[in-house]
Amino acid sequence: MTTTSAILETLDSKARNTLRNVLIRDQSDRDAVSSHLTRYRDERGDAWADMIDMLTMYPGARRRVIRVLGEIDAR
Repeated sequence: MTTTSAILETLDSKARNTLRNVLIRDQSDRDAVSSHLTRYRDERGDAWADMIDMLTMYPGARRRVIRVLGEIDAR
């Protein structure tokens, strides 16, 4: 998880907060956000959508990422 933490720390505060808010929503909301991100066929949006989808498939990993994001912001 250290690598994940290091990667998440590279995001600015607003990006971390947005990601955390998306990940704590229910699955239908995450699916809608993911769909919206892929709408414009932007490479970055596709990457974010893939990450959200992957974390949706693995709830334990999603919970760990949410926890790490909270820990980073608490510092």
